[in-house]
Amino acid sequence: MWAELQGAVGIITGGAGAIGSETAAVFAEHGVTVAIADIVDPSPVVARINAADGRALGVQADMNDPDAVDRMVADVLEFSGGRIDFLINFAGLFNDVPRVPFWEIDLAMWDSVVESNVRTAFLATRAVSAPMRAAGHGRIVHVSSNTAAFGMGNFLHYTSAKAALVGMARSMARELGPFGIAVNAVGPGLVHTPAVVAAQEQKYLDQVVNGQCLHQPIVQRDIVDAVAFLVSPAARMVTGQTLLVNGGATMGSF
Repeated sequence: MWAELQGAVGIITGGAGAIGSETAAVFAEHGVTVAIADIVDPSPVVARINAADGRALGVQADMNDPDAVDRMVADVLEFSGGRIDFLINFAGLFNDVPRVPFWEIDLAMWDSVVESNVRTAFLATRAVSAPMRAAGHGRIVHVSSNTAAFGMGNFLHYTSAKAALVGMARSMARELGPFGIAVNAVGPGLVHTPAVVAAQEQKYLDQVVNGQCLHQPIVQRDIVDAVAFLVSPAARMVTGQTLLVNGGATMGSF
């Protein structure tokens, strides 16, 4: 899988975050040119990659701004010599989203969560679809959540936004398939990033792990490998699907 990705060019939105930055670094280690787009300054991630002899472009941009997204894609095309092979949409709020009953969700927070997760993915995919359609190939991955599979209580804004990405992947797969472009989603369980571990009580983290079929914490590399599979030629005939990377947490009971 990794050998087949060598020489590819991809955009990672939200690439300055914990999972996005790890994805960018691992991809770069395997010879992939990565463009890291984030509202947060991505230069530390780019420096880390360049120090390891990788090739990366950092673009600080508001992924909710259509003009900024279009400029970002233009910058990537110029940097790569006109090539974009894949897009991975990590951009979105999570750690700062309050967990409250849906009737207590502030409308401004609802808009912020939906826009940061759904609008950003729509705008980025719309922008890259033009060069991908012209090239006749491409791979797109929306990073959803396993909360979309079971409907997490007190988290309606986040769950709704992540569920929208599943539907978006399916519809886009149908529209872009004739152009040789595959669109899929990944639904992570609770990933034990440093920020998540710091913000959650150990009792809750243990409860989540014990609710999985595989009683081990989900780590960043688990998500990296999943998205790598979906953007690689190994997943040539996989499209419109959602790959749950959650240790079997949504297997259900019997």
